[in-house]
Amino acid sequence: MANVICRPWLLPTAGAFAAAAVAALLGLAARGAVVPVAVFDWPHEEQRIPVVELVCVCAAMVGAWSNRPRLWVWERLGGARTRVRAAVTATIGMALPVSVGGVVLAASPPAENTWLLLTNLVLACSTVYLLTPFMGAIPGGLAVLAGIFLGAVVCNMATGLNRVVPYSYAGTDGWTAPDLLGPGVVTALAAGMALAALGAHALTHGATPWTQRSGEETG
Repeated sequence: MANVICRPWLLPTAGAFAAAAVAALLGLAARGAVVPVAVFDWPHEEQRIPVVELVCVCAAMVGAWSNRPRLWVWERLGGARTRVRAAVTATIGMALPVSVGGVVLAASPPAENTWLLLTNLVLACSTVYLLTPFMGAIPGGLAVLAGIFLGAVVCNMATGLNRVVPYSYAGTDGWTAPDLLGPGVVTALAAGMALAALGAHALTHGATPWTQRSGEETG
């Protein structure tokens, strides 16, 4: 295969396009834009995925990816101190996107069950960090994004399923609460997923040898 030559004068242009794309996504997120998912029409309910959730998941993925060289070094060093550092890194990486989602939520118009946006973000971002040590940051993040869309498809096809799925999707008036689950179940699952992600980072120092080798091979 021919080698691809990176021309330095293209970097500012690429950076400008990337900044424009990020600004556009943040603008859509701030306006409360959603991605509608509807395989079947009425009486099946259209499931709507807020853009802010997708942006926050991507932010968690990029954050996990940007920290991987440091995590690999910590893994080789070993020791309890590096485990704590890996867990703290994961905590910050999960907390920042969730905080951004909270700011957007505070600026959005009132809607039904808006608290589910935060539990969605905790579940999704925690899953990214839970999968990162075992799959890598990019595959883990893409798996979470695919799972979000797959869940929306399934909830659209199976009427009433969103009443038992802990990850909620927006409707015309707000988020549909999983009212068939017990009180506090969704919050407990979100907290449990976050703790599992922290435990995985502490256990593996943030990256397994397999993840390190595959990352080095793929660049």
